[in-house]
Amino acid sequence: MDWNKALELAYIAPNTDCHLIVVGECKDGQPFCYEENFTIDKIGETSFTVCLELSGLFPFDKLEHVSFIEFSFRDRGILYYTNVDLLQLELKKTICYLTLSIPEEIQHHQNRHYSRTKLSLRTPITLQIVGIRGISARKGVAFSGQLLDISAGGLSFITTNRLFYPLFLEFSFILPGFPYPITAYGEIVRVTNFSNDSYRVAAEFRHTPESILQEIDKYCSTE
Repeated sequence: MDWNKALELAYIAPNTDCHLIVVGECKDGQPFCYEENFTIDKIGETSFTVCLELSGLFPFDKLEHVSFIEFSFRDRGILYYTNVDLLQLELKKTICYLTLSIPEEIQHHQNRHYSRTKLSLRTPITLQIVGIRGISARKGVAFSGQLLDISAGGLSFITTNRLFYPLFLEFSFILPGFPYPITAYGEIVRVTNFSNDSYRVAAEFRHTPESILQEIDKYCSTE
């Protein structure tokens, strides 16, 4: 669906709710991940503005730069989403305003689910945020985690970095007893608290070569 069609159908209009996921880099070099419900303030020909009334600290104080922003909304239970550019960020008293670029296309979301196989040995994993919902964007900073389980459908890991559905990640790891490193890509489908300062993240593979998925499947079947 294109933007003008969404306007025509009144899916998008001033004073309606929307959701933003902002991914970038903090001033201290750590990944910046923020999500919140916003209200559409106004819509122009080349940009639109969303706003959020703040009840606490300004959420973008630590933000150094933005890698990408996903704008999404729901209508009749269907999730619509697209990537947009940040044109301006403004704070007026207790209200935060973000001016965003007009996207060309708005897409639908589709879920898939896979079974998983546990790993018996500790396996480090290096991760990078590279997009959202399988759509590539500028790569974020690398961070580490601990791989917990894996299958040809996806994997789960523990990390101290706060992540959320549906970020798109690059995974780099070496499976115990496997002859070479693996690089794969996947979309976060679930995040749960693991301890006071860490999270368990489940992801499904996306845009990963079939040959790699077959090797992972073969590995899991022999474990």
